[in-house]
Amino acid sequence: MAYPARPPGYPSRASMPDRRTALLAGLRLAALGTAGLGAAGGCALTGGSGDYRKGPLPIATGVADGVYYLYGRRLAGLIDRELPGVHTSVDVTSGSVDNLQRLRDGRDRLAFVAADAAGTTTSGSGVPLQALARLYDDYIHLVVKGSSGFWSIDDLRGRVVSVGGKGSGVEIVAQRVLTAAGPKVERHIRRVHLGLEYAAAALRTGLIDAFFWSGGLPTAGIAELAGRLPLRFIPLGGLAPEIRRRYGPYYRAATVPGGTYVNVDEVQTLALANYLVAPPALDAGLAYRLTEVLIHNRNAIAAAVPSAELLDVRSAVQTDPVPLHPGAARYYRSIKL
Repeated sequence: MAYPARPPGYPSRASMPDRRTALLAGLRLAALGTAGLGAAGGCALTGGSGDYRKGPLPIATGVADGVYYLYGRRLAGLIDRELPGVHTSVDVTSGSVDNLQRLRDGRDRLAFVAADAAGTTTSGSGVPLQALARLYDDYIHLVVKGSSGFWSIDDLRGRVVSVGGKGSGVEIVAQRVLTAAGPKVERHIRRVHLGLEYAAAALRTGLIDAFFWSGGLPTAGIAELAGRLPLRFIPLGGLAPEIRRRYGPYYRAATVPGGTYVNVDEVQTLALANYLVAPPALDAGLAYRLTEVLIHNRNAIAAAVPSAELLDVRSAVQTDPVPLHPGAARYYRSIKL
């Protein structure tokens, strides 16, 4: 499979300026250089943070066939290998909203969260967050059978549509998309709440007409479905101005390139960033070392999770509205050639 080009906002390797160029200007931090960001796993870590707190490190990810979970599993193995005394566990969850609740309750200490859910949290729902990095962008998929007569979101009026699992980031974005599409759509969609695995099975067997998904490219569960059933994605990019007006700048128009999924044509849709976050109480030394493991092992993670190749220090620090964890900020300041 040919994986998609980097989305807007992520520099291609060929266009990257000299690694000695100033970084983090928006954060008013010192000029930085990248240090082996393109290196494969196994490179020596700097260890510049000194001591770090050891012990359990449960990580909230997502559904078992989604990018969050695959990313989390790969990262957890590297943490166990490179940070002696830290013992990770990877929790399957329903996604961003569930992950935020798990951080609030103390069940997890690290989590994958979409920017819109994080923004809602930081604007007043009471879950304090700090970020280690911006990772990659989610693309909003509205999936129908290729043999269906559905070509626009208006065509789904009166139809059964999965809007994601309860407590998921998919549920947030699906509701916002339907609201932005207008009352003639929003009031006449027959909603069900299914995770990706069940939504894919329900579409295949005709129990639903469409489903929403928000995930990196390609998402394994949709790639598997596309290999079994001709699919089409409903275009959503035209809703970008309205959804930004209503809900803030988390969303942008974006393209899912043709060939991302077998026999699925290019489509204009919406995208939003994903962050790796932790509670402010996470030990600063541990936050430093976790960020170091993440950045130094980008290619090792990308071998299993193509979206991980989009990680770059120049975009990793762009986590607004979530502030960087002080330990992560110290790591980014420390990088030198």
